[in-house]
Amino acid sequence: MENKKLSVIIVSFVNISILKDCLDSIKKYNDIGDALEVIVSDNSPTYDLVNRIHAEYSWVTIIKNENIGFGAGNNRGAEISKGDYLLFLNPDTVLIEPIFQFAIDKFYEDSDLGLFGVQLVSRNLKKTYSFFMMDREGIFSLLQSRWHYFFNTFSSDKMFISGADLFVRRTSFEEAGMFDENIFMYKEEPDLTKRIKSGSKSNKICYFKEKKIVHLEGGTDVKDESYKIKFAKRLVETDKYYCHKYGLQLQGVLKQKLRRSRFKIIILTLFFRRHRARIEKEVYHVYKEALINSR
Repeated sequence: MENKKLSVIIVSFVNISILKDCLDSIKKYNDIGDALEVIVSDNSPTYDLVNRIHAEYSWVTIIKNENIGFGAGNNRGAEISKGDYLLFLNPDTVLIEPIFQFAIDKFYEDSDLGLFGVQLVSRNLKKTYSFFMMDREGIFSLLQSRWHYFFNTFSSDKMFISGADLFVRRTSFEEAGMFDENIFMYKEEPDLTKRIKSGSKSNKICYFKEKKIVHLEGGTDVKDESYKIKFAKRLVETDKYYCHKYGLQLQGVLKQKLRRSRFKIIILTLFFRRHRARIEKEVYHVYKEALINSR
């Protein structure tokens, strides 16, 4: 069977409407025809999403998993994919222009290129965060991140691409050992980036702002208080594993998070964002409790 040139892999969980929007946009802006392969790796608790996609999108390959996490779900999709290049794409994304031939051309043009991302934008096409600081959680890194965001500049030596859109050369992905399935959620991107840089022949990491993808941030414009608290708690659990893996001091990371959170509370309070300040205080207490328990 002839190899596909590019495989899009999407890990889904329950929300069928945002996934359908994503798939519809892929079909609309497919500029490589049969050279494109689309795989949905579903982590939902029931078969409802699988059955709907199977019935309505015959051109999509869909596989059913337990709720095995983001990285493991992507690995299951990658294992059955045929593309020389992979795009790990969030289901809460929507293509607004052709992008697949662009991606193939970039990999063809630079044999050292291992992974890249493009500009993420909001529903109203305003710039959102497409990359983040690597292993830096403090106030200075927050300000530095905002500076890079404002000028839309990416530094491959200290930043990583958002997991919403990871274009990866297959050989680089496999040489790096694929996603670490010990990480259920969060920090998959910096972890994979580090291993591609250190363990792949094609290890260059890039950001191309000339192409754009809409990122809906979970399919909602506003995240509620419970989400922020759950996010902080799960991130702390991932931090424990990630710090141990890379020889980082967990207490130092948590202290940075506390200083950063305290700084956010001050700024939000000064600008009369009382509700957001109250939520940030809850996040602060999550980090404080984690620090106390780490001693």
